[in-house]
Amino acid sequence: MSGTVQESFERAWREGIQSKTQQIEQESDEDSEKEQEKQNERKRAKKRRRIVRGKVPKGRKKVSEFKVRSVPTKERVTSDKYPEIMSVDSEFSNTNNQRELIIAESRFFEKDNTDQWDRGAWHVRPVDYPFVRALLQRKPHSQFDIHQFNDRDRLRASIEPVSRKYEEMYLREPIGSERPCLLGNQCEGLCITNAGDRAFILREFLLPSQQKEYEATGKLPSEQYLCVMCKRKEITRAFINIRADGMGMREDSILQDYRNIVETEGEYCLSDCNVSSRNVWEGLTDPVVLHIRSGYRLVEKDGIRYYDQWRYGYPQKTTEHLFQTPPHPSK
Repeated sequence: MSGTVQESFERAWREGIQSKTQQIEQESDEDSEKEQEKQNERKRAKKRRRIVRGKVPKGRKKVSEFKVRSVPTKERVTSDKYPEIMSVDSEFSNTNNQRELIIAESRFFEKDNTDQWDRGAWHVRPVDYPFVRALLQRKPHSQFDIHQFNDRDRLRASIEPVSRKYEEMYLREPIGSERPCLLGNQCEGLCITNAGDRAFILREFLLPSQQKEYEATGKLPSEQYLCVMCKRKEITRAFINIRADGMGMREDSILQDYRNIVETEGEYCLSDCNVSSRNVWEGLTDPVVLHIRSGYRLVEKDGIRYYDQWRYGYPQKTTEHLFQTPPHPSK
């Protein structure tokens, strides 16, 4: 009897422990599944937020409001309907030779096909320069003498004298309403090597009469001009080309529109100028300063950049000229 009771008690106890263990395991399994589900939900929510942040919100597509109201009509241009378009040649019908006119017109209308640097930057384009030079040059006369040249006084009357002090006013950068050199980024002021990265474009050069009118009216000439350096360079280039070709110039043509004062106190030395030959007409009635890039150096005055003509000397006065009259050549 007692053995049976004891066995029954032990069996009940084991069954109770086993049932509790199974219940605990079952509860533990349910909790782990719930926890795992929560973790998975948090991961999905985090992923959704990351995707939403990376996307650019799209607005509603705007409907085009453009409406085609009419189509432009095409019409053929003919000489019968528009005779004035084809009548340009009639303006020049009285000329004997049309070749120069055709060349000039062709090059003018083809300028848009040239490089950007060559559009409107040169007063004579490089492609036109040989043609213009051929029109101006001619073989020199064997008996020419510039001192007997009848047209020299007439040509000289249109040339304005320019002093050294006046030119130095234009060897600086433009200020206020002053315009820069016509050549822009091709200006000689940017080619002065000793200026380094401080080199600059010079202001345009006005003749004394033009400067006087500008001061009186406040209006600049309608046409833009070269600076002092570029003007010197162009005259020097044309002058050297004529001499190198062994040619002269047409006697009704001239290279200069101003002249420099030489061998006078405070002015230029004749050795620093271009001077025409006596026996060949080379387009210069009077001296013009020769352009040499190494003859300038950069200086600054009151915050304004200038170029100083440091290698262009001044005429020297001798003691003989200061205190006594020079002897006559015949003595």
